[in-house]
Formats: sequence, structure tokens, C-alpha cells
Amino acid sequence: MPDNLLVLSGLSKTFSDGTVAVDAVDLSIAKGTVTVIIGPSGSGKSTLLRMINLIEPPTAGHVVFDGIDLLQKDVDANALRRRIGMVFQLFNLFPHLSVLANLTIGPMTVLKKSKEEAEEAARAMLVKVGLANKADNYPAQLSGGQKQRIAIARALCMDPEVMLFDEPTSALDPEMIGEVLSVMKKLAADGMTMVVVTHEMDFARVFADTIIVMDGGKIIEAGTPEVIFGHPTNPRTKEFLHRVIDKE
Repeated sequence: MPDNLLVLSGLSKTFSDGTVAVDAVDLSIAKGTVTVIIGPSGSGKSTLLRMINLIEPPTAGHVVFDGIDLLQKDVDANALRRRIGMVFQLFNLFPHLSVLANLTIGPMTVLKKSKEEAEEAARAMLVKVGLANKADNYPAQLSGGQKQRIAIARALCMDPEVMLFDEPTSALDPEMIGEVLSVMKKLAADGMTMVVVTHEMDFARVFADTIIVMDGGKIIEAGTPEVIFGHPTNPRTKEFLHRVIDKE
């Protein structure tokens, strides 16, 4: 059985207006597995994902990564967070930098890699995401699908041990979704630990080891794709899947 790389316990987020976005979530994520989080809009999926690498500070609970609690006061959380890659819905590329510069700035400034080493790794990642010919382009010259693949390559250039994906295809035109999912499928096949918030049910069905269903800030059901899609037990899960699958 693979070791748990990430363990969330009692993880909660209450905003200043009293809104409870995530309510006492417990979740273990094994190394080399793909965990897909699904559920209706506003169910707390993205907030939960952002709390894993502390982009969103938790109100309560623990985030244990590789055996170390990121929320302990004496822990260098920033050093550990560098080992957790994040891909956002809206790419977040630096518009004034070339693709190559977008990929090398993190490794050079944070990981202290030389320019030569960082560029060599960046070009290898561009090959991996099928955009080797775009190194000298700028983000404005790329399609949405290409930008997202560059964003994935940028995260991979930081040598992460786990990759978080927050609705990576929701801002894309339908014809561009496939090219991004193709890269994610390759990562899954390579054994990258991945936590993915998505509405792409086909990806969840085929590539998830575990599917987590959230509603109202809580995990209401969890299981294999066979269980969640074939034999869901929670009425809210059934209702959600009926609605999303009917749209496909």
C-alpha cells in the first residue's frame, strides 16, 4: 500500500463574514495516486485545494505533508510548499515574460538553479507538454489551451512531489480541453501524485484512484470511480451526477 503523502485532518475554513467554506474535512492522499474532487459550485472544493498549500490559510485543522504538519509554528512551511505544484484555472502566467522565462524564473530564484540548468529543464518540460516550439513566444501569442499547458510545465519545473489542479479546463473553449487533459493523463500515467478539482467526469471516471464528493463544505461521499459513478449512496451525489452527466 502506498504511503500517504498528504493527510488532512479537521481542516476547516470560516470566512470573516461567518461563511463556513470547508467544514472539518479529513482526507488521506497516497503517494502516486490521483484524487479527483467533484461537487456542485460553492461546495468548498477550490477552497480545500488552496488550503493544502496554504494559499488559503485554514481556520482550523492540520495539513501533514510527507509527515510534517505545515501549520506547526516551528516548521518552514514555505520550503515544504515548494514541493507542491499548483495549476490554476486562469493560468497566472507573467504576460511580460517569454514562455521560457516563465518556466525558468521560479527554479532560478527559488531553487537557485543556474540559468543553463533551468533552461535545459524548461525545454524538456515544453517537449513533455507538446510545446517545444513555443519557448520564445509570449503568453498573449498563445491559445488558452497552450497557456494552460505552459502553466503545467511551469509547475513541473519546480520538481514537485504532488500537483494540485484547480478547475484547469473550466476557462477553456471545448476544443482546447482535450489537449490539457492529455497532458494530465500523461502525468497520471507517470505516477505523479495529483489532486484535481474538476467537472470533467470522463477524466475522473478513467484516471481517478479515488473520487471525493463535496457538498456544503463537507465530504459527503468517497470511493473508487466504479463506486461513485456506479453505486453512489448519498442522494446529493446522485443528484449532482445526474445533472452533470446529462449535460455531457
